[in-house]
Amino acid sequence: MANGKNKNGKMTLSKLARMVAKGFEKTATKEDLNELKSEMNARFGKLEYQVDEMHEILNRFEEGDILDLQKRIKIVERAVRALAQHLNK
Repeated sequence: MANGKNKNGKMTLSKLARMVAKGFEKTATKEDLNELKSEMNARFGKLEYQVDEMHEILNRFEEGDILDLQKRIKIVERAVRALAQHLNK
């Protein structure tokens, strides 16, 4: 590579350097990655807290309690459907 040109004479080292630099323009910096990591940790912490809360709630119920709630929900759903049909007439 005499005078910074390749075999066909079209590419110079400075052109290559600019191309490489341009390729890295949109690359995340270390600070960007650290900020993303902090955000992800915060979101994961919230999600973990919510899962723990759900687990505690489910542990408080016995299987019979859950079945009773399901029955009560079905009754309420039927009542709401019947009321909606009555109001649409």
